[in-house]
Amino acid sequence: MSHHTYVLVGGGVASAAAIEGIRAHDPNGTILLLSRENHAPYQRPPLTKGLWFGKTTLDELPVHDAEFYRTNGVELALRREVVELDAARHVLTDERGIEYGYDKLLLATGGRPRRLPAEGAEVEEVHYFRDLEDYLLLRQRSERVEHTLVVGGGFIGTELAAALRHVGREVTLLYAHEYPLANVFPRDLGLSLAEFYRERGIETVSNERVTGIEEGQGLVHARTASGGVVTTQLVVAGVGIAPQVDLADVAGLEVDDGIVVDEFTRSSDPDIHAAGDVAEFPSLALQRRLRVEHWEHARDHGRCAGANMAGAGEPYTALPFFYGDFFELGFEAVGELDSSLEVEAVWREPYREGVLYYLREDVVRGVLLWNVWNAVDWARGMVREARPTTRAAREAAVPASA
Repeated sequence: MSHHTYVLVGGGVASAAAIEGIRAHDPNGTILLLSRENHAPYQRPPLTKGLWFGKTTLDELPVHDAEFYRTNGVELALRREVVELDAARHVLTDERGIEYGYDKLLLATGGRPRRLPAEGAEVEEVHYFRDLEDYLLLRQRSERVEHTLVVGGGFIGTELAAALRHVGREVTLLYAHEYPLANVFPRDLGLSLAEFYRERGIETVSNERVTGIEEGQGLVHARTASGGVVTTQLVVAGVGIAPQVDLADVAGLEVDDGIVVDEFTRSSDPDIHAAGDVAEFPSLALQRRLRVEHWEHARDHGRCAGANMAGAGEPYTALPFFYGDFFELGFEAVGELDSSLEVEAVWREPYREGVLYYLREDVVRGVLLWNVWNAVDWARGMVREARPTTRAAREAAVPASA
């Protein structure tokens, strides 16, 4: 059995950033990164954005180059699935039966795509989308079809529909609510986005879900809850991710929506930290517990976890931003974007450029910058202020560029 000072489980940006955090406080402790993927940690956002639109290339995806891992003395063990965690012994076991000992452990296991709750959803022509291998397969497969059904109106489904349409495919986007991103956008903005997609040639099917998948004569027939059928050549499902908490569960760690950690990224076992998509953490800025599935949070949370594993004692205070691209429309946002909150829009051009405030009792809880750029720090300040403001004050506070 090998033994390392630090073992990182997960091949995403949180683990990559944790190395930076560790080395900022401990230049000598040994580091092992275990990943089930075929590639060293890479950026995920381009998989639904820049790679399809020619803004990013595959060689730009890695978080760090190979020299970074050599210089920092990091052992990379790819294509390793960790199947057991014995917290009492401080030992991990992979699918080959190999054991790894640790002093400090980071669980940055992310999430796996949720499966369609439909009969026949595991057939070959139904693709789920999460990692680089999924992108490579979908890119190759999409070049040989004319029509694709995208199921899911969240970030992944909505962005993939735009991506596939951009590369010339006919696309049907089917989602369970009245409009895409219904949990995030207010109704008027969501309906406007759906109409924008239709103008770009995407067929939208709202308030619907797939209940069955059948293949026949080179086509896929997706039956819907209302009794309809969508005939296509390829189905791509983007219906969210489920945090990978299996190891934490088996080890007896506290788990709720994700692995529960404190402001120092520690789980209920002080020698085990968690970061990124899989961690439920206390947001000091928003005064509530959250689990966030966005790139900047994974980077900052992972870096904080690494530092604290090395003894830094630094609380996680970040208020990360997230973003989305829908053809030439896009947004950046910070804070709590929940469509059930009161939403107040300050438009420069309706549904094309403006700022949306998400409010609870006149306190700004979140800010959505719709086609407004270089204003994330200002938006963070509005959320951190955390005190009631008037509508007039909020309108006056919007940056001139908006």
